[in-house]
Amino acid sequence: MYHATIPTAAVAPRASPHGSRAWRRSKHTTTLSSARFVAPSHAATRDDSVSVSSPLRVARHEKRSRSRVLVRAKKGFFDDMLDVMEGGPKLRKWYGQDSSVGAPGAERPDPPPGGGGDAKKDADDTPTPSRQDVVKAWDKQPRRATLVTDVDTALGEAIVVQLIVAKQPVVATGLSADACASRFGPYVTAQDAADLKDESEAAYMLRKGVRAVICCGEPGALPAAAAKDGKVKHVVVVGSCGKAGVFDAVFGGEDGRRKDPKRAEAFVKAFEACGGNEVPALTVVRPGTVRPGLGGKAVAFSQGGGGGGGAINLEDAAECVVRCLGAPPKKGVLTFDAVETSGERRSWKALFGELAA
Repeated sequence: MYHATIPTAAVAPRASPHGSRAWRRSKHTTTLSSARFVAPSHAATRDDSVSVSSPLRVARHEKRSRSRVLVRAKKGFFDDMLDVMEGGPKLRKWYGQDSSVGAPGAERPDPPPGGGGDAKKDADDTPTPSRQDVVKAWDKQPRRATLVTDVDTALGEAIVVQLIVAKQPVVATGLSADACASRFGPYVTAQDAADLKDESEAAYMLRKGVRAVICCGEPGALPAAAAKDGKVKHVVVVGSCGKAGVFDAVFGGEDGRRKDPKRAEAFVKAFEACGGNEVPALTVVRPGTVRPGLGGKAVAFSQGGGGGGGAINLEDAAECVVRCLGAPPKKGVLTFDAVETSGERRSWKALFGELAA
């Protein structure tokens, strides 16, 4: 029954090249009926064709897969450029192919147990230099740094900023290493403020490149260490003008604590006790009450300690202290007050030129 219907459409006679209208109608009808009745047979044929042609399709699929894998594994020009920009060749040359960078496309080896590796072994094998070796290395270099104490205060911080603007290396106490790095960047080296209480630790701090000292807080053992150092050229003690009260150290804030005359006397006594020619020059600058504000105001200097005080902006006070480093006294101790005044602003050179040690 099925075989009789399929050949009928296949061997139908053609009366003309275009065929008769009846034949085309019968062909269309036979084809539809054949497709309708032979559906199970065609389904079986498709199943057979799939089963027969599946090896060829699988082969073509595997070939395409291999080509995709080859294309993905092959690096292009931009991949090489990216590897060079990331420093891959140089890092592999330094640390080897088994480094964390690794070769392109290579599997990274598992880290050794404990995560130490050769780097940890090398770090353990590297000897820690002794304090004597560190001091000898520093002694071979010229001293350029300025030690500033109590940089956690407003005036101490402003002084450090003025030194950074002047491109001077700074050693600071009063802040931790992390706080100092976040606040001032790589321009300031932090030291432990507790070292100033011990003379040997203070002397070790000075020998690491310190040329000048600006003392904004309690001196501790710093006067004796600076007097015996021999290479510290100038010490500036930052005080506060006006008479010191009984409760200034407790309730007077930063200005009240700086009014204590014993801070400057500690340096004077230490330098007199040393009695050598290599004793640092000593300047005692006493700004008025420091208030927040920008600089650029007219400033006046006075000597004798008879003034009743005054005020000065924070930036002007910090600049005045830093300018003292460029005008050390030739002999004795230079002491003066600095307050804001009315009138025309004068140059720092003219102001320091009128002072007498």
